[in-house]
Amino acid sequence: MRISNKKLLIGFVGVLVLFYGLWQARDFLRGPRVYIESPEQGGVFDKNPMVVKGQAFDIIKFTLNGRTIFTDENGNFREEILLAKGVNDIEIYAEDKFGHEKRILRTVLLR
Repeated sequence: MRISNKKLLIGFVGVLVLFYGLWQARDFLRGPRVYIESPEQGGVFDKNPMVVKGQAFDIIKFTLNGRTIFTDENGNFREEILLAKGVNDIEIYAEDKFGHEKRILRTVLLR
């Protein structure tokens, strides 16, 4: 059985349309992207304030322990927070324009 050139062309165009659609939907499919440089999970600190820093992309809402924070033009953020003596939970929340959410929880210790 031989495949005609017309069917081959239609199949090729169909594959291109599929890949183009996936490329255009990439922001919707992956949601907000947040990368935390510091603090590391379980980090131990001796002094206040502590610096939380990293990068965030594809976000419209961004909070640190419920307080709105902002990124620069490259997606970088740097915020200082005060820790209480003992164990502290740090929550970073991000939401994109499609309503996808991402939460990152880090637990640190202040001696």
